[in-house]
Amino acid sequence: MTPQTIARLLASMNAGRLLVVCGAGLSMAPPSSLPSARAVAERCFDKYRLESDPTCDLVLRDNLEALAEHFAGLSTLQSVFIEHLVPWPAFVRPSNTGHAAIADFLITRAAVAGISSNYDTLIERRAWDYGADFRGSLDGDEAIGDAIRQAPLLKFHGCSHRDRPSTVWATSQLDDPTISARIARSKVWMAANLRHKDLLVVGFWSDWEYLNAVIGEALIDVQPLSVTVIDLSATNALEQKAPQLWQIAHAQNVTFEHVQESGAVALDELRRAFSSNYLRQVLDAGRAAFEQATGVDCDPAWLEIGDFDSEALYGLRRDAEGVPAAEPAKLLRPGSPEALGFFHLLLRQAGAVQRADGYELNGRSIRVINGTQSILGTLRGKFVEPPAAMQSDIVVAVGATDLGVPDNVVRSGRAGDVIRPDAAGEWFDLQGARGALGI
Repeated sequence: MTPQTIARLLASMNAGRLLVVCGAGLSMAPPSSLPSARAVAERCFDKYRLESDPTCDLVLRDNLEALAEHFAGLSTLQSVFIEHLVPWPAFVRPSNTGHAAIADFLITRAAVAGISSNYDTLIERRAWDYGADFRGSLDGDEAIGDAIRQAPLLKFHGCSHRDRPSTVWATSQLDDPTISARIARSKVWMAANLRHKDLLVVGFWSDWEYLNAVIGEALIDVQPLSVTVIDLSATNALEQKAPQLWQIAHAQNVTFEHVQESGAVALDELRRAFSSNYLRQVLDAGRAAFEQATGVDCDPAWLEIGDFDSEALYGLRRDAEGVPAAEPAKLLRPGSPEALGFFHLLLRQAGAVQRADGYELNGRSIRVINGTQSILGTLRGKFVEPPAAMQSDIVVAVGATDLGVPDNVVRSGRAGDVIRPDAAGEWFDLQGARGALGI
């Protein structure tokens, strides 16, 4: 994506207007590499023909909707096709950077909601990996309840783990009372909550054409302000694959942009920019206090964020929020960042080198976390993290209060111990760290 496109989408996030719509193309990117609709049809057809009906018409082999309708006509869509033939294990794969970005945006409410046509749980799984209490919504009523925990993820066509028999595979299913009622409730919720938003459409113009039509019809009442499509297809192919979505994207007064790029790659770019801007806000919040306390003008270079990957930047956001690796970052904007930014700038003035997990200064690694309104010892107890997490020589909990009492009754532990060790490194509040580091 161009810097201008990223800036426009970030502005939409901060204005509370970004709505993410994702489809099968997102989950087809590596390492997820989920099968296409054609590949699913071929696997279902071959298995059925080999096991049950050698005379089954070959015309059905590469047409998923026609194959599903064949079983609907036999009244075995659920019992044979969905429960037996669909290769559900192929939908259980590692998440990719696009899933991680959407999970992050929904947990922090950088996106007001997500709408997915995918049956897989790769967005949910990535959110669980971050420690979030997260689920996908099957209809508008569930979306209302889920909004208490996160920005909702509406799985418009069903979920592989929640009520699998009611996943949508064929147009005839839209007459099923359970499915039609869910879609009706979802349309009501979308019309009430998602009107006049900026749509970011990722991987939706795929070969699941009939699903495109279903969700395209539902989005008509949303009346977006802009539509940004991320898809590797040529622009002239988009209208043919999803005419309803094309019509929405080209309605009067709607700004349209097609980014011809992998959805997973583009979402990762947007997430990196989001995280970098968040961390830059932390630094800028401490600028005035730094200049007043030191009498030194802040060097613009001290306000820059290192060129780290998305997961490293996410870890730095967690530290800036004051949460350990077992919990997700939840804030769209930094909370209580002034003292935190001040200390970061002191380190940078002293020549500390940025690292993916903090800084290095005079041969010692330093991690800086937000300890506002916390007792140092109590906070340290919360940061007992997995051994795989990077350990720092010094941890500075800016804003925490050091009561000068033993902070943890759990012993430090030794390599190979079955007892979980306490948080590694020497822990200081801001003043203690300035003394220890001589800054």
